Amino acid sequence: MDILSLHRPSLRADDLTIIIPAYNEEAGIGRTLESLRDEPRLTGAKVIVISDGSSDRTAEIAKQHGATVIENWSNLGYGASLKRGIQRATTELIAWFDADGQHQPGDLADMVERIHREEAHAVIGARTTGSHVVKKRVLGKRIIKFAAEAAVGRKIPDVNCGLRVFRRVLLLRYVDLLPDGFSASTTSTLLFMKRNHHLVFHPIQTVERIGTSTVRQVRDGLRALHTILRITIMFNALRTFNWCSGLLIAAGLLYGVTVGLIKGGGFPVFAAMTTILGVQVFCLGLVCDQITAMRLAYLGSTSRDVDLAEQQAAAGKAA
Repeated sequence: MDILSLHRPSLRADDLTIIIPAYNEEAGIGRTLESLRDEPRLTGAKVIVISDGSSDRTAEIAKQHGATVIENWSNLGYGASLKRGIQRATTELIAWFDADGQHQPGDLADMVERIHREEAHAVIGARTTGSHVVKKRVLGKRIIKFAAEAAVGRKIPDVNCGLRVFRRVLLLRYVDLLPDGFSASTTSTLLFMKRNHHLVFHPIQTVERIGTSTVRQVRDGLRALHTILRITIMFNALRTFNWCSGLLIAAGLLYGVTVGLIKGGGFPVFAAMTTILGVQVFCLGLVCDQITAMRLAYLGSTSRDVDLAEQQAAAGKAA
């Protein structure tokens, strides 16, 4: 019996798998699973808990509450755990849900309703005023948000909220691009935005987590910025390198011409080296552009992905 099969549903949840990565979350995993069970609109949903090399009773408690448990042989990371859950799931919809009790099952149920109602490809939680905030992470989150918005060229209500719902057929397209660490959330947001999928941000409220967080502010923040740069180059390689190349060439020529005209000393070596470096960066951009084009071709065209997801959405509504 599923842990969510005790109540009469008000929406179809049997096409939903809730994936919960958990690393040493024995303090919160039981209450998290109980709260999901007590949300009547999620009745029938499947729950997969990935115990990410936990050294405590996380896996044991999850099994006691009736969840399907996958145990990683070591601490592989948040994203790696999500990927194992995604590959195990067989339902049309996949939800990511944290094990620490900060997310509300009612918000998840609202998001499932919304992905059906609006035929969206993904619904991502957007934490609103009143949500619990870890003050020491505010600056880092703002930097990441600024970099992510610069990468996609538009506002993002919430870059890395851990509560989100996807259509599985689309998420599988990008599973190999998800990093193993905490920046998997940021990566999925940017991928769905850059691929022009129908992405909806849904306002949610979060509460203070149960237990101790394993997030390392500096380390994981730098990894998130690296992820943003990687995604930016993947979709805009030539433009990204062109900016750098143009600045170097312009600086080299301006310095060289200025020194040559004013001091009459000819074109300086430093200016020539800067200009040549700019040309090399441009050539590197061309190579990267070809490599990323081949990688994106492997993922398949956006239109084909979208058509397939819409067909599944239509079939689900008809059923």
